[in-house]
Amino acid sequence: MNVKVVDGIQFFDKELECLNKYEFEYVHETKKKMTASSLVTYLLLRSLCDEVGLILEQDFNLKEECEKRNLPYSTIHNGYHRLFDIGLINIDRINGRTYIQLPIVAAYVPTANDPKIPGYFYVPKVIFSSNFLRGFIKARDVRGLLGLLDLINGLYREYSRKRSTWIKRKKTTLFKKFQQSKKVFNKWLQRVFYGQNSLIQVKQELDGLYELKFTEKAFRERKQDAKLDQFQASAHNTLSSLLRSSSVRYTSDELQEMQYACKQEIITPMYYAVEANENAMSTVKAVMADILSASVREIERQTGNIQVLGAYFRKTLRLQTKRIFQEEQPLRYLIASSYKNANWDVPEQFQ
Repeated sequence: MNVKVVDGIQFFDKELECLNKYEFEYVHETKKKMTASSLVTYLLLRSLCDEVGLILEQDFNLKEECEKRNLPYSTIHNGYHRLFDIGLINIDRINGRTYIQLPIVAAYVPTANDPKIPGYFYVPKVIFSSNFLRGFIKARDVRGLLGLLDLINGLYREYSRKRSTWIKRKKTTLFKKFQQSKKVFNKWLQRVFYGQNSLIQVKQELDGLYELKFTEKAFRERKQDAKLDQFQASAHNTLSSLLRSSSVRYTSDELQEMQYACKQEIITPMYYAVEANENAMSTVKAVMADILSASVREIERQTGNIQVLGAYFRKTLRLQTKRIFQEEQPLRYLIASSYKNANWDVPEQFQ
């Protein structure tokens, strides 16, 4: 079954809470005050970072990213450097590689010691379309942008719970929350609710009460399987963590190729086993971690002899899967049975 989902960038609730506190509660020297351009830059970086808040510096070109999203480069460049002054981004060196890190994201990522997934919402990617964010930069409206993120959070949660449900917001409540002048607030209303590039639709405004929802361009359709999504995310996180702690040199494109190989070679086949027997989940996760760890170690040993990293990783993944599954007969049988029941050929590594 296809389902309509918000096509967006994951944002932690605590992340937005930190940004709000920085603007509304803390006192800063002038050069460390958050600006609209620095907040737009933060959104840009948030759309580019991995699940633990890292961007490989060698793959990052700020000018190209601004051109893709129709953002003013010189202004975003200034916002980028201000984020360093503020402490909202920093540079991290991991195994000889240099990363741009978003520390708030890193602080709330689930770990083995604290596996709880923090609350989050999705900021629609359409926020980068046309000149929508330029309006906030031009108006120097950092609080208006924070207010928009807060509103997006509410819209996302309502949609996630009830689908296509409108939320209601009082004009007076929004005004008090943003702590803006009436003139600035009224301009915000025009930009966010009635602007040509707005991502929020107003059903009606009656006696200062708005009924709101996302516009259709904030969504995309996908085949719904939440368990598979979670299973895949766990595998990708494990792979990313292993690679970061290794001596393997790779680009973001090569990481995507390895993740795709991982999906085809082990995630999908092993998920069939979980579907057939939920009790196999703990074994599947342990075996998957062993396969990925062995594959990354093998790539480390062959450093300097690899011409196409993605292709070599796929080949290594198959070999390590076959080797490890020789000792995992019950799981191998479960996966093979899943393929046979669907009238599919069983991959060699699971035979």
